Amino acid sequence: MDSDQPPSQNEIIRILKAFSIALLKIYPRSFCSKDGLSYGLIRTLEGKKLVVLGEKGQVLLDDFKGVVHHQTSSLKVCDLSPENTEVLITLFPYTKPVSLRKCPMTFGTGDCLGLATPGHIRAIKKFQIHPVLAHASAQENQYTGRNFREVIQDAAWAVFQENYQEGYGADGDHLKSLQEIKNALNAGFSMVTLDLSEKLNVEAFHYSKKSVHQKFKEEIDQGDAEVIFHLFLDKEFVMKGPEGQFSIRLDEERVERNTLLFYKALDFAEEVDQWIRWQTGNRPLVDFEICMDAMPFPTSAENHFFLALELSHRGVHIQSFAPRFIGEFQKGIDTSEDKEAFRRQFCQHVLIGRDYGNYKISIHSEVINFLSSLIWKNYQKATST
Repeated sequence: MDSDQPPSQNEIIRILKAFSIALLKIYPRSFCSKDGLSYGLIRTLEGKKLVVLGEKGQVLLDDFKGVVHHQTSSLKVCDLSPENTEVLITLFPYTKPVSLRKCPMTFGTGDCLGLATPGHIRAIKKFQIHPVLAHASAQENQYTGRNFREVIQDAAWAVFQENYQEGYGADGDHLKSLQEIKNALNAGFSMVTLDLSEKLNVEAFHYSKKSVHQKFKEEIDQGDAEVIFHLFLDKEFVMKGPEGQFSIRLDEERVERNTLLFYKALDFAEEVDQWIRWQTGNRPLVDFEICMDAMPFPTSAENHFFLALELSHRGVHIQSFAPRFIGEFQKGIDTSEDKEAFRRQFCQHVLIGRDYGNYKISIHSEVINFLSSLIWKNYQKATST
């Protein structure tokens, strides 16, 4: 076999049939050659397997663990085990998730079970976009019976199966504690989506004006309060974009309400950011997203702006922010919400992210369904005229 090129599909099948294995299918995109050996994925009666083909001595020295069969050449049949996944990522680095912070547009495919990723890869190749192929929250892992390492393992083998070498992300989604974040990063995830819902004091927007002022005095350190008022009080912040401009101006009551809403969440976000920096040696290896889409009310431009400026002041850098948008967006269900109001809100969030951190706005799945319905309706309208 040519050491620079993998065997053809017909040659692969011919070689494999010489061995006593129950071959059901080969995955031709996966077959490649490296250092005189050929590697690829097949399916047998026992499920999907990695095969290593080549000269006997080289096959025996290969780091993948499996059962070796000998004929004119040798064949090693390997399970897609955690141990072999580590070898895969070392030998084929493109199978390891990476930071996508330099990519202008990314798309999370949301494969919670690890079964659909090959199809997602084939679909994503048609667009100028980079995929986040591995998704998992601690809660989803409980539902599916998987763990963070198994999520990475499934994504890595799918990337190898499709020979996708453009780079992909892995998102530890809706993580709510430092321990969950540690578990995800130790498993190899390249992105943390920090869910601040349990750190927000949403009652702050129901307090009376008098109660807001009293609680602010009781709960916020005087020195911190002076800094916050210096940053925000009675200053006009103007943001301009292709859709026009808008401004934000906070009086004393609004500064205090936003502070009470966010101050515990901001402390937690700063703690997480510092831990990630320490863990990575300040290298840009992990993308950091903050999400607020689990809030009981939409994230206003004012809320987003307050959070963004406070994060910037604290030196916390994020790569994306997921607000809660207006309306109820459920999977597979259309919405009667004001589309124009949604568009205006989205544009405002984009301008805040651009001007106060240069980060992307993340639209989570419920809203994706809403946008998809809009695209489909526009398509139907265009094709019917």
